[in-house]
Amino acid sequence: MGNGPAGKILYAFGDSIVHGHVYPRSFVDLVAERESMTLTKFARNGATIGVDPHASGGQIRTQVEEATDIAPDVLLLDGGTNDAQSIFRDQRYTVGTYADELEKTLYTMQRKWPRARIVYVAAHKLGSRDWNTQVALREVTLRACQKWDVAVADVFGDTSFDTRDDAQRAKYTFDDLVNGFPGTEGSGTHPNMAGITTFYVPVVSACLQKISSR
Repeated sequence: MGNGPAGKILYAFGDSIVHGHVYPRSFVDLVAERESMTLTKFARNGATIGVDPHASGGQIRTQVEEATDIAPDVLLLDGGTNDAQSIFRDQRYTVGTYADELEKTLYTMQRKWPRARIVYVAAHKLGSRDWNTQVALREVTLRACQKWDVAVADVFGDTSFDTRDDAQRAKYTFDDLVNGFPGTEGSGTHPNMAGITTFYVPVVSACLQKISSR
């Protein structure tokens, strides 16, 4: 890409962590503003990488397929958060199925917009999901990202954000709005503004700057 992220077009796909949950702005909105990028979000609450007919947000690959053909400079996605529930709690599919569907998603992105760079955002350590399932999903996700030359903005690995710690869960996540803004005392899944600005924005911005300097 070259010349830094400023002025570049960014498309964002994924689940509620990218969408914003019940708030219209997520970490990707703040990152796009900080880096002077033009953002379009296609993410949906409840979306999964795998095919779960009971998932409220549908499949992330469908977001890609239904998006405009106009090419962006950067594609950003997350995944696995709702897949962890579909796999462990609901037993809808397996980690191996998730891995296959992730590769199909990345292939669809590269085929549709062959010149765009892809960034996968690895969400923080979630106290709201089965730990062993998270670790297994992370392993196959990192392997797929390496195979498909996808950059990883690794909030999971590169920050201390871990909502298995109850103090972090209470301070940095939200489920509901308070006076129109994300509150605190969440379930551990959705980062509030403190969680976003402390952990997500620095990691994702650094990743975008790194790939833009290539």
